[in-house]
Amino acid sequence: MRRIAHALMICLSVLFAVLLPTGAASAADGCTAGTNASGQHVYYCGVWLPSGGVPVYASTATGAAVVDHLHTGGTANWFYCQVSGGTASASGYTSSDWARTVGDDHGATGYVPAVYFSGTENTWAGLPACGGSASPPGSACTAGTDLSGDSVTYCPVWVPSGGVPVYASTSAGSTVVDHLHTGGSANWFLCQVNGSSVTVSGYTSSNWAKTVGDDHGATGYVPAVYFTGAQNYWAGVPACGGGSNPPPADGTCTAGTSGSGASVYYCPVWLPSGGVPVYSSTSGTSGVVDHLHTGGSANWFTCQLSGSAITVGGYSSSDWAKTVGDDHGATGYVPAVYFTGSQNYWPSLPKCGTGATPPPPPPTSGGGTTSGSACGDSFTGIQKLTLAMIKSACAQENYIYAWDGGHAATPGATYGTCSPQDGAPNDCNVIGFDCSGLVRYAYYQATGIDALDGYTWGQWTEAQALHPQAVISGAGSGGPSDVANAEASLKPGDVIFYGTNADEHVAIYLGGGKQINAYESGYHVGVTGVDTDITFWGAVRLW
Repeated sequence: MRRIAHALMICLSVLFAVLLPTGAASAADGCTAGTNASGQHVYYCGVWLPSGGVPVYASTATGAAVVDHLHTGGTANWFYCQVSGGTASASGYTSSDWARTVGDDHGATGYVPAVYFSGTENTWAGLPACGGSASPPGSACTAGTDLSGDSVTYCPVWVPSGGVPVYASTSAGSTVVDHLHTGGSANWFLCQVNGSSVTVSGYTSSNWAKTVGDDHGATGYVPAVYFTGAQNYWAGVPACGGGSNPPPADGTCTAGTSGSGASVYYCPVWLPSGGVPVYSSTSGTSGVVDHLHTGGSANWFTCQLSGSAITVGGYSSSDWAKTVGDDHGATGYVPAVYFTGSQNYWPSLPKCGTGATPPPPPPTSGGGTTSGSACGDSFTGIQKLTLAMIKSACAQENYIYAWDGGHAATPGATYGTCSPQDGAPNDCNVIGFDCSGLVRYAYYQATGIDALDGYTWGQWTEAQALHPQAVISGAGSGGPSDVANAEASLKPGDVIFYGTNADEHVAIYLGGGKQINAYESGYHVGVTGVDTDITFWGAVRLW
């Protein structure tokens, strides 16, 4: 949603790193603690990018082989620890401090010299010591849980062109049913088992690991020749115990939790062209509000209920399941004809109990005026719900921006989505909010109602349907296209929308030319100036 701004920041980070004197401070000095996608405790540190990316060395010696690169500037890169090593120089900077990390291209573990750190000093400020100067140990797998709460093991893999193939069984002659596209240790596996011998790039192994693919959510097996360790077996992965048979056919729904911690059920679906339709109610004549695009058992649902009969592909059913779509995060219903089991109902999925009854209506009154403070500013004569919404947004400043973060079934911080084309290549390793996810959560915390559950363009429509006190004109209704020319009409708490058709950014106005927002990848949620460099589409005063 902030692609242009993000690309500009990357270019500027490189320019400043080369041209500024050593004492020039970065806006992102210091490393901050966090977790990566596998749940490991890591530290996010800012780097500047030379042409070709930041080199990742096999050891802490400048003569060591370059085993990988980092390609994202800013604070989207994570590191384990720092250690002393050989003296490295780049663009006039010199340092003997190194940090251990995992590269972007091949998922290789290695070291980066501190001359690429974006802070004023050539050390990894805030990064703990590794405890020695030895090279990293051989790769291994670590126990963890996936987003559904299942016990899994995270293992690093290297990614060939086209992705790591996921086979239907433990035979290389079986069908490739899916792929893994993420290098490093962000991939999880259920167990390992022996199978046919596979040779790739000179490596041979007969060990396989059971997993779920990235493209279609298909369950299958990966040969250990793609494991990044020195040995060609899945070090640390438990045995499957079921021989080399392929995984059982999908046939039921299993209890788990969503990324936000909500209790849900994972149910397998098959995908028609265009995706599984998500309807606004349990009637096939109601509007399609969203779609599901992942096959297999990667889709979660909250409950099932009866509705109108639907026939698709010769299958008929009047059972429906409640879920949240992939495109817009809209809540709706899916008919059971898309379930992959032999029966056309949602087995093991509990009843909704309340049917398709809509939630209570959002409040049209702000609860009366009050006074208070948030984000370091004081407010008087402000509506109680407006102040509560601002406070909720300001309380999230410890979170880092995560592309697509905050769009699970229940409002709240979630893992983001890795989207290199949108300037967010590492956001699937970050727990946080994107701009619309933050606004959604702030409104929900203030009202208890999840009425702004879409993305920016959807929230523009949703906000105007809440019977707001005012809609401030921007480019969307013939008004000023620069928010600076509309500030006289804005009040604290107004929800500001940016971009053509409100498709680029959303923030909450604080007054005085400031806004609280999830700005872009690599930055914490926080206060910034209003955006005068992108189109002001309009603003909505909810109360």
